[in-house]
Amino acid sequence: MKKVLSVIVSLMLVVTLFACGTTTAGEETTTTTTERQPQQLVVGVPEMNGEFMSGFGNSSYDNYVRSLIYGYATYAVTPAGEIVINDTVVSNLATSTDDDGNKTYTFTIYDDLYWSDGVQITAEDFVFSVLFTASADWREVGGADTTSGEGLLGYSAYNDPEGSTSEGIYFEGVKLIDEYTFSLTIDAAELPYFYETAYVSYGPMPMHELAMGSCYIDSDETGSTLYYGFLKIANIVDVDGYRYYPTVTAGPYKFVSFVNQVVTLELDPLFKGDYKGDNATIDSVIIKRVNQTLDVDLVISGEIDLVTGVIEGSKIEAAEAAATAETNYYNRNGYGLLAMTCDFGPTQDEKVRQAIAYITDRQYVVDQVLGGYGSIVYSEYGLAQWMYQDSEEWVEDNLNTYDFSISAANALLDQTEWKYESDGTTLWDATKATSDNAYYRYNASGDRLVIKHFGTENNTVTTSLRDKFMVNMPLIGAEYTITIGTFDTLLDHYYFGFDLGEDRTYCLFNLATNFGTTYDPYYSWHSDFLNTWINSQGMDNEDLDALIVAMRETEPGDNETYLGLWRQYQALWNELIPNVPLYSNQYYDVYDSNLHGVETTPFFDWTQAIYTMYFGD
Repeated sequence: MKKVLSVIVSLMLVVTLFACGTTTAGEETTTTTTERQPQQLVVGVPEMNGEFMSGFGNSSYDNYVRSLIYGYATYAVTPAGEIVINDTVVSNLATSTDDDGNKTYTFTIYDDLYWSDGVQITAEDFVFSVLFTASADWREVGGADTTSGEGLLGYSAYNDPEGSTSEGIYFEGVKLIDEYTFSLTIDAAELPYFYETAYVSYGPMPMHELAMGSCYIDSDETGSTLYYGFLKIANIVDVDGYRYYPTVTAGPYKFVSFVNQVVTLELDPLFKGDYKGDNATIDSVIIKRVNQTLDVDLVISGEIDLVTGVIEGSKIEAAEAAATAETNYYNRNGYGLLAMTCDFGPTQDEKVRQAIAYITDRQYVVDQVLGGYGSIVYSEYGLAQWMYQDSEEWVEDNLNTYDFSISAANALLDQTEWKYESDGTTLWDATKATSDNAYYRYNASGDRLVIKHFGTENNTVTTSLRDKFMVNMPLIGAEYTITIGTFDTLLDHYYFGFDLGEDRTYCLFNLATNFGTTYDPYYSWHSDFLNTWINSQGMDNEDLDALIVAMRETEPGDNETYLGLWRQYQALWNELIPNVPLYSNQYYDVYDSNLHGVETTPFFDWTQAIYTMYFGD
């Protein structure tokens, strides 16, 4: 506590010294005080889930909040996308490999890191972070679904113990060494891994807050285990719990509230800084839901300060023409897409998915939505990825472009169970189909081919897809329906449709995704995650699994081998087509002309650039 008070007093002293100045005129001395006006950044976003802990299928906009309130991870990402050690947190790193090939990273952290409530952060908080989030209890009681701890030695025994709890089970690859030192050991069976440091990149969790001071860690040569004491996971995930109200954190900002789709954050004076030691200066951040049709207009009029990821050409042109707004743009590390279920409904058949790809008028979507600020893509990649940039000619020469074709779609559907008229025996005849009749395809059981789409409100991608599907779906004998709802509802059906049973409804969802710095499709498409939100579309293909694993097992730095495997993966994915790739594009961040330092990149969003942002002339 003395250390905490000392830090607080020192911070107050620094502020006082910088706030006061003296001027001398003859024998008279006067003191003037200049107070800086509080600065508030207002960011407009679509609807948020209000999920502020990982493991629950958060939206990108919840992740904005998490990025601002959680910090101090062992590794950080630079604006160029390079993964580097976080020198603000780690004072020393040592690595070693034992005779069995297991690789240990031993971290020593600085002794001047503090939680937002003034309690000192120690190595125990990092070890707690791994043990808690990797536990069977967090999964079974909390309902979380995370990959935390995966790749570390002893993960399976700890994460899936013979009993119902991980309490008392020693996680071999996690060791608490002293107050400021801990180690994480990667299982030799998981090496090589192209993104090796991802296995040991962890931030702390506030053990004293989540466990109310009663939880403790036991660590010895066999590993570490967690004894829960008063740790009540049910309370953490309750509607009033830490999952929704993370009141003790360690990031540039502190969580204040989430009310009526408005998140309020305040500057945390105890936060030490980012990986370079820089700190934020804007006093508070408001992240609020705004009408996505009007978001850029709200920046231009001064009602909000920043919107990010703008893709619509008309909005971009309006922003660039306005004296009150500025823009920053970069190639997207991701793509817009029409997701299809691979384990439910007609789209379980890859030929149905291919047929839908052929009748998706992607050029119309690009024209309507992007207005020339992007391009069609043909598989799972984004324009900012180095793999794509090294493969532009290969992509054009080797991937099916699924150019719009009603006849190609019908030829595919004629090879599926949906090849009959309503009697279940007469073959369906494409010449009888028009855009406004009810001549549908059926299977032998008399079931109609019905494609159900969920789209979001105030979304030009949704409307452009809907407008064309209403015309083109009847031409391939499909009954098309669309439900328009909130983004939150879409995510519920998209991530957790596998758990809805007879209430499962939709097989199409239009949304978009951005890749992490570590591009690892294992956590999206591998069958290890069937019937979980991680592989939410239910992809199950042995050949795709094998390529995913081969990419992962490439030696770090062997870009040539990784690139070759990436190309094979993209070719197979392009054939299986679980998503119709719509576009990859330039992202435009639009902000108030009085806001400076918005230095965002494909790998470095505004929450990471917050350290350089300020208001002023």
